Amino acid sequence: MSSYDLTGRKALVTGGARGLGAGIAEALTKAGAAVVIGDVLEEAGKETAGALRDAGADAEFVKLDVTDDGNWAAAVQQSVDAMGGLDILVNNAGVEITSLIVDLDPSDVRRMLDVNVLGSSLGLKHGFRAMRPGGAGAEVARWSTSPPSPRRSRSPASRCIPRRSPRSTGSAALPPPNPENSVTGCASTPSSPA
Repeated sequence: MSSYDLTGRKALVTGGARGLGAGIAEALTKAGAAVVIGDVLEEAGKETAGALRDAGADAEFVKLDVTDDGNWAAAVQQSVDAMGGLDILVNNAGVEITSLIVDLDPSDVRRMLDVNVLGSSLGLKHGFRAMRPGGAGAEVARWSTSPPSPRRSRSPASRCIPRRSPRSTGSAALPPPNPENSVTGCASTPSSPA
């Protein structure tokens, strides 16, 4: 039983195929929300959505590469079509670099920034566009990070922008009364390497 009542609310959870994202999707459905899981991990995402449906939840899957603007537009539209709107966006997709700094591959850094920063920014862009017509919505930006280690020194820095973006963009994106329903946080979970 959830302490929140999200009955009738519609959520898109990125990185929802497994780990923290799957847990967030499950918690949202237990609170009564309909959920679309967006992820590049198609098989795992379909399994997670299926397990939620088997438990009685309203859950769907859409393939989503958060680094692609057109993919975001399509995924948000598919979510709106499936659920009849969008109220909640959980920007959970993220990667981290697990190599030592002396072994750093620049392509890993670019991938991490593309997913963690560009992906979250594109999510805000398309999520707010879908929420704006009704003037109501909530943007939830959440990410996972593991405890500090010499192998994880770069990932937290790439999460600073997504952490600050929801509050600063919410007031500019939605008409009054605009919601200040922005939740940010960190949790210790296994993350996807870059």
